[in-house]
Amino acid sequence: MLALVERGVDWNRFLALANRNSVAPMVGARLSVEGVASLPPHVARALSLSYRVNALRSNHRAGCAAEIVDSFAASGVPAIAIKGPALAIAAYGDVAMRVFGDLDFMVRLSDLPRAAKALEQVGYSSATYRSGVVESGFFPDVTIDFSREDSVVDLHWRLSPGHFPFAPEGEQVWDRTVEIELLGRRVRVLGPADSILFQACHGCKHGWMTLAQVCDFARVLATAKPISWSSVLDDARRTRSLMMLLLGVDLADSLSLCEVPAELLDAARRDSRLASLSRRVTRGIFDLSRAVELDEWLIALGTIESVRDRVRYIVGRVFAPKMSDCMLMPLPRALYPLYYPARPFLVAFKRRDLLFRKRRDTGALRN
Repeated sequence: MLALVERGVDWNRFLALANRNSVAPMVGARLSVEGVASLPPHVARALSLSYRVNALRSNHRAGCAAEIVDSFAASGVPAIAIKGPALAIAAYGDVAMRVFGDLDFMVRLSDLPRAAKALEQVGYSSATYRSGVVESGFFPDVTIDFSREDSVVDLHWRLSPGHFPFAPEGEQVWDRTVEIELLGRRVRVLGPADSILFQACHGCKHGWMTLAQVCDFARVLATAKPISWSSVLDDARRTRSLMMLLLGVDLADSLSLCEVPAELLDAARRDSRLASLSRRVTRGIFDLSRAVELDEWLIALGTIESVRDRVRYIVGRVFAPKMSDCMLMPLPRALYPLYYPARPFLVAFKRRDLLFRKRRDTGALRN
């Protein structure tokens, strides 16, 4: 940090990038170790405040997560905590180091009705959850949102959606879980190898939109030892996520976020396709005017290795109906296929505010 200060910094841009990339609390925590004397006062105050505010928010949400864990346990619902405070504790040892909004839990599909009731018992509700709609198997959704005034829960029954099916799946994921402590509760989280692959797939699915996503992957990688890296590579090949894993590895190494295991780094360096993707991600991370949606598509498609999987990705994102469509246009089960031709109109209706806002902004610029 001191070397950075000595080279000269555009501090307004620095703060904007730190906030955009959701790493301001990490930088604030680092400053508490290295000191703030050499920083401009307004920068030191902003970063310190960011850490403290995030600590308050994250500790509150960790308390919400603990409440949910208790409710699941009382209802006899096995659950895995993914992302959120569980990842912050497992990867950083400090819940305030990550910026997170939702609380994510995964349950088995057969336990979904009981899990929904357990959430309802602690005040959460969902506008889109209908057991019959889920049980129909028609919709590709793998998560449902539940909310209450102070927090939102994403309840998963798979780690990745049907249009991006590259994360670990099946009972073996449950068999490999480990436990961490969250506010005095024992909470199940993904095992080290599964966590690495999930973070790599999650980052690629979202186009590695923020530096925080790369930091999460790097921390999971750094804290996973001891582990068989050859087994991790084999698992990535089996789930068709090898390029996703290697892109995460290349980013963690090129940004000097952790000491990358030699076996993984060698595999990444042998893949000539990674260089352009890695440059695109890195440029985007430090570009305040980044075209987020375009990059998300290009990076996700760039890490999908087969033509068949690319077609599935495009069709799934553009044309596949979603359970939320049932709220806008309720249909009986026999008529569910009509959601396909209706999909473009439903998407336009859902995004009407965004479309109208862009139109108003364009008109304002012309005036």
